[in-house]
Parts: sequence; C-alpha cells; structure tokens
Amino acid sequence: MASIWTFFSCNDKQNQKFHLQSEQDPKSKVVSQVVFGEKTKFNYSDFNDLKNNKYYDRFLAGNLNIISGKVVCTDPLYKELGLPQSWTIDKGKYPVYLYIGLEDDFNGRVAYAELVVKDEVPAFWELSLISEELLSDDFEKKMNGLYPVETGLSCFSDFETFKIYEQEIKDFYNIDKKANYYNDVLASYFDKNEFIPKSSRGKDWINYSLEQSDRNIIMFGSGYGDGLYSRYVGYDKKGNVVKFITDFIQLNETQMR
Repeated sequence: MASIWTFFSCNDKQNQKFHLQSEQDPKSKVVSQVVFGEKTKFNYSDFNDLKNNKYYDRFLAGNLNIISGKVVCTDPLYKELGLPQSWTIDKGKYPVYLYIGLEDDFNGRVAYAELVVKDEVPAFWELSLISEELLSDDFEKKMNGLYPVETGLSCFSDFETFKIYEQEIKDFYNIDKKANYYNDVLASYFDKNEFIPKSSRGKDWINYSLEQSDRNIIMFGSGYGDGLYSRYVGYDKKGNVVKFITDFIQLNETQMR
C-alpha cells in the first residue's frame, strides 16, 4: 500500500502543542491511527469534500460562536463526553453545515455535520480525540474518537458555553424534577424548523441560544438515531484545523472497535 507516515509540530499560536501522527494513504483515502495502543482505520473519501458531494444537500444551520477556542461534540441531552477536543481554534464565529441524504435509505436524514474553520479541502484527516487525561477509564480511552448518542441528537458547542448550558439544565430540573427539558424547552424550537430545509425530515435541527447571551449551541438529529458515532478533524499542510466533522452514515472499522 502506498502510504506515508506524517509527524510534525507547528509553532503558530493556534497549534503550539499540536502533533499529528497517522498513516495516510491519499490514493485510497484511508487513515490508520493508533488510539490507546490499538490501531484503527477509517476511509474519508465520502466526507473529504462534502461541499461538492452530490449525494447530500448542504444546509447552513448557523454560525457557532467559539469563545474559548475549544469545541464539544456530544449528545446535548445525554451529555456523556461533553469534553473539548484535543485541538483548539481561534475565537470567532464559524459556519456549521448539515448534509442531508438525498437517496436510498438515508434520504432526508442528517448524514454529516461539519464545522468549517477554513473553506478548503484538508490535507490530512484524523479521528478527533479528547485528551486522555480528561477521560475517566480505559474503556473511554479505547473508544476515543467516538461518542454515544442516547436521545437521537448531537451538537456542536463551545466548551465554556456547554458548561453553562449544563448548568442551565440542572437549574431547570431543580425547579421541577418531573419536567422534561426537551419537551418543555427545546421542542418548540425544533417545531419551527419543520420544513427547513425542504430536503430534510423536518424538525431535525436548531441553533439554540442561551438566555441573555450571544452563546449558542447547534443541535441536529443523528442520522438514524441512537448509536456510537465518529468525530474527525481535518488539517491543512501546516497543521491548522480546517474542518471538524461528525459522521452518522458510515459503518467502518472505527465504529467496530
């Protein structure tokens, strides 16, 4: 197999502590990556250039306000692994696109969600990991790069915003333990998107703003619903993050670890 090992570090402000180590096969678009001592593989051909992938409808869900430079991707109600990715980006507002399936069994469902830092095709892809010291046990470390969905939803959020959001939920249930945060708070926002975009099932995403702030969380349906899903980060040749993707459509060696 024609492959190369890439290992480099970058000295710019964004990536002072950045290191990339993975076996890249650009011909077959396969990446081999070691996660907690185990080698895993994934194929990025389907999501390498989603903007120009004819099998999906590209929809702008909103601009995500990144205040801390740290990004969270998790189930916004189950909240397991609501931790920041190991990389950081500059503070700012970044577009989040949803890619709606246009054919076969995935028609109308969210296949991918993508945070665009730079509008270019990445030179390298890797599983997006959480720093191991933040994970609680060996199982979480072994499954790093994946996250569980238990409520049919996923989200992108700034890390500091997500902590405030978690407190908002705690405060909500402290008032009424029998209440339901989705039904009582979130459902009305999803209802407003019943026909947006027309290619989707409807009621499948929201750009949720926290009360009295410019902080937001973009939530979206997770393909067929509950499951274990992958996160990927794409870098340019200098090691700067250009794309962050969560994948609801592919079943590969990564998800069978």
